Amino acid sequence: MKFTSTDNIEVDRQDQQKINSFSRFNLQYHELIRLNQARKDELTRLSDGKDEMELMEDDEKIPYKFGDSFVRVSVEKARTLIDEQVVQIKKQFEEDTKKIEETLKQMNNLKAKLYAKFGSQINLDDE
Repeated sequence: MKFTSTDNIEVDRQDQQKINSFSRFNLQYHELIRLNQARKDELTRLSDGKDEMELMEDDEKIPYKFGDSFVRVSVEKARTLIDEQVVQIKKQFEEDTKKIEETLKQMNNLKAKLYAKFGSQINLDDE
């Protein structure tokens, strides 16, 4: 009687490289998701700040954060600066969303290949 077991599947160098690549893509994917969430939060804060400025007079001076310091600018100037920031953040968000899609595509491709060879012997799903 011949006994075959899938417990002894050999992991060759190519398989290990695929596993390592999947791991790198997975880290990149989660980092991009984290960055995009931070950008969403920043857009919300900017929107809230801009809404608060609607109650102020245009020539009133308010503190505006530049880097690590605050500078007093007019409400009108602050609105302009916020609008510029929003455009920049949305652009970064869109770029990272494309990177997320590409990374996910790469991960799914590697996942299919690795599951085809290793089956339930490997776990590539997030927990």
